[in-house]
Amino acid sequence: MKNSRIVFVLWLAALVVLQAAALQAGAPVGELLIATAVVGLMMLLYLLFSERIMRESLPKITGNGGEFGLPGLLWFIFLVLTLLAAPPNGVMGLVVAGAILWVPTGLIVRQQAALSPVQAVAGLTVLLIPLFGGVLFGGSLTSTDVALRLGAFALPALLLALTTRAQKSRLEFYFISAVLFIWYTVEFGAAPGLRLPFTGGLISYMQLALIVLFLYLVTLAGRLPDLGYTFELNRKDWREVLINFALLAVIVLPLGLLTGFVRPSAALPSIAEIAGRGAAIFFFVALPEELLFRGVIHRYLERVLRWTPLATLSLSSIIFGAAHLDNPPNVGYYFILASIAGFFYGRTYLRTGKIVPAALVHLLIDWVWSVLFAG
Repeated sequence: MKNSRIVFVLWLAALVVLQAAALQAGAPVGELLIATAVVGLMMLLYLLFSERIMRESLPKITGNGGEFGLPGLLWFIFLVLTLLAAPPNGVMGLVVAGAILWVPTGLIVRQQAALSPVQAVAGLTVLLIPLFGGVLFGGSLTSTDVALRLGAFALPALLLALTTRAQKSRLEFYFISAVLFIWYTVEFGAAPGLRLPFTGGLISYMQLALIVLFLYLVTLAGRLPDLGYTFELNRKDWREVLINFALLAVIVLPLGLLTGFVRPSAALPSIAEIAGRGAAIFFFVALPEELLFRGVIHRYLERVLRWTPLATLSLSSIIFGAAHLDNPPNVGYYFILASIAGFFYGRTYLRTGKIVPAALVHLLIDWVWSVLFAG
């Protein structure tokens, strides 16, 4: 099946799952219509970046300030939704949403390969916005929260401190700062929490908008071909999915059971809930995380460090594991198991050259965990 047809089927399936979940949650019809329209647009943009025409035509139609058109559209939709939902701190939410959408775009527009002192200072400074922006909404930080944010801030700082002169010439520090900006915004909950539908919200608008923005900025930076973002899979791709899922399951499930990190569920969810979980995991966890950690961060480390494939895969897997340190309890086990999982997700990606097979292995692991070992 061609990629465009698969995109349409996935888009339709996402809307069906949204409507079913919203109706079950008792969302009013008006809110359901608004949510369907907005989520439908965001999901369409999200999936269309897998089309070759996007990576070929988008850079040609932006320039002279046109790069800020899509972030402007995303912010305008947020404005309309804010007026309709009238959330508390609405004005502050509009300001923060604007910064979250436009700051990384500005970094990409000004990116250059060679590192300069201005780049280093500016790139590190803007990361303070997602790392500590949640305080603007009245949030408080524990000592653990501060430690995690300092650890996240250390990642780009270590790139600056530990790379050689030759590696620094390939850093493209504004690019990686923009990528980290978006990741940290989601990871640390810095985005305004406007959800759709407004009553019993199921999906964060800004989470969807940031996935679209992320793919847009990767495209502007000329990195979309690196991702291997296509839904057209061949037999070899499916074989790698099954092999790496089996290898990973054989390692992590016994380890998780022995350590008590996972336990068999006492009861199974309904078929509808199982299907809904699968769709949610794929669209909002597995695919976005693989696009970020394998498609962008791993490829970035390859380009900058030029280490052996195994060394780069190990480093990117450890970074993926560290991204789960804010998932209590038993963060130590979580870090180890997530790092092992990241290794096999990365292995799938490197052996297929495509991001979707890695996302499918990720989906299967999280799905089995969610359904059979949630207790």
